[in-house]
Amino acid sequence: MRIGYVLLSLALLAGCAQNRSAPPLRGTERKAVRAVAPHFRFGPVRRFDADLLRWRLAGAQRGAPGPRLPAVPPPRQVDCRQHRCVALTFDDGPAEYTGHVLDLLAAHHARATFFMLGQMITGETRDFVRRMASEGHEVGNHSWDHASLSGLSTEAMRRELERTQEAVRAVTGVRMRLMRPPYGATNKSVEEESKQEGLAQILWAVDTLDWLNRNPTVIAQRSAAAKPGDIVLMHDIHPTTVQALPHLLDELDRKGFTYVTVSELLGSPAPGKTYTNR
Repeated sequence: MRIGYVLLSLALLAGCAQNRSAPPLRGTERKAVRAVAPHFRFGPVRRFDADLLRWRLAGAQRGAPGPRLPAVPPPRQVDCRQHRCVALTFDDGPAEYTGHVLDLLAAHHARATFFMLGQMITGETRDFVRRMASEGHEVGNHSWDHASLSGLSTEAMRRELERTQEAVRAVTGVRMRLMRPPYGATNKSVEEESKQEGLAQILWAVDTLDWLNRNPTVIAQRSAAAKPGDIVLMHDIHPTTVQALPHLLDELDRKGFTYVTVSELLGSPAPGKTYTNR
């Protein structure tokens, strides 16, 4: 058994070394990703960092039944007063297309924020959530089942938020600090409860309406209209959003944007307070 672990260690460390030395996707490689995007055949563009491989190896060596909690990268210092920052956000997942979204973000070295529904974190999707954490994306609370929080009692609202907090913490070890009220529906009660839960309310400055207009060209155009400091709303549950993503990322690249998480954009968002942009 020890020989097996040694061989496994050497194999994973070799893969880790290859990953660190691999150049970023550029030019023809990025065009190749873009060319297959409409057909959702992105291939295994799994740019996990070395820490992710280490915690998987540690789990195997300790005889763990499955992957252990992911290693979250340290916070970055991004000065959005000096850079053209934009915060891309994705709601309602994790779901079938979330892996494709993560692949495309990795190809552009982009970080984003995912506002998740607790009921969507299942045995089939929890690895996406672990991957978000390991690749430096931010995770946020979008309630348990997309209930309109402003119409709930305080107790029901608390259950919606707390169940999702626990579901994400069980998978990643992360204590979420952001929430997005479903439908953007908020009021004084939602403000008070989110404050009690230590959650800032994050709305948006650019709504792509990707849930309504399932047109990749239109979605990309709306997203590319973002200004520095904006928070952009999308959903990682629609295939047309995945189709739009390579094009909007190329356009934002051309405009010199830096992709940041919501907390990187805002600094230290205050619990209960509502934000739409920087």
